[in-house]
Amino acid sequence: MENGPSDPLKPPVPTLMAVARMAGVSPITVSRVVRRPDIVSSGTRLRVEDAIRKLGYVPNMVAGSLASARTKSVGVLVPTIANSIFADTVQGLSDVLEPLGFSVILAQSGYDHQREERMLAALLSRRPEAIIMVGAPVTAEGAEMLRRARIPVVETWELPAAPVDAAVGFDNHDAGVVVGRHFAKAGRRRLAFVGGDDRRATQRWHGFVEAAREAGLTEPRRVLIEWQSGAGAGAALLATAPDADAVFAANDAYAIGLLSALRRAGRLDVEPGTVPPIAVVGLGDLEMGRLFSPTVSTIRIDGAAIGRAAAELALDPTKPRRVDLGFELVLRESG
Repeated sequence: MENGPSDPLKPPVPTLMAVARMAGVSPITVSRVVRRPDIVSSGTRLRVEDAIRKLGYVPNMVAGSLASARTKSVGVLVPTIANSIFADTVQGLSDVLEPLGFSVILAQSGYDHQREERMLAALLSRRPEAIIMVGAPVTAEGAEMLRRARIPVVETWELPAAPVDAAVGFDNHDAGVVVGRHFAKAGRRRLAFVGGDDRRATQRWHGFVEAAREAGLTEPRRVLIEWQSGAGAGAALLATAPDADAVFAANDAYAIGLLSALRRAGRLDVEPGTVPPIAVVGLGDLEMGRLFSPTVSTIRIDGAAIGRAAAELALDPTKPRRVDLGFELVLRESG
């Protein structure tokens, strides 16, 4: 895999010399700002940092390496490692990359826009031969940073119309449509959606609303919760939409937290063979959801296949740059 492929249509890779010229300082001063900012005056440091930000310059933190050297590493950025929903993807790409001698450098963004930019810069400073990330870059600055790196970039778990380089995943909007249509067909009438406000969850929400409108139902209520808190899903729903009879949870962790709260509130107590008062569908098909009682209905995503395909796209620029692996609605006891 080439590092920094030549393409006259792509912007040039920003250099330390270009930063020095823009800031009106010497290259050694730029180097000091990058490595020892505490020994540089605040005025000079701010000018250099402003030039770095405007040019999209990423310092090379691989000491002594040449620009053309191969690091045999791939940077991987996920929203969180606290939730196992992305673990299969990381495992899948590792299964492809590690036997070929590549190391995987893992970082997490915490669903935070500014932190995502910092983590991308940190990964790129290690001069990886590719970047694989969950989702598309949230900010224009992050996307431009990736373009300027001139290395393969693979966005996963969604299918943006114009990825930086390549994308592999599934249609999050369509996943919401499928769940909404399932609830309508099952006779559910008071729908709710529980999840965060990140782009992929929002795409699922829009599809869910579209299906509800298509069925002539009242627009579902959206219950926003912090990404860290699967346990908070139930309390948030009971406070915001206590009369809901069907809930699409943005992932299985939220679905399990919701079902736990509903059980404590007595909302899951039903006679054998009767329809539960509230149906719940998650996303991700976590193993815990298959073991939970009631077993969790879910949108099954083949995370490992996404990881393997992403690794192959990173290694081979001749492969199709947009791969839809689809999803499957799996119905179990919860809905």
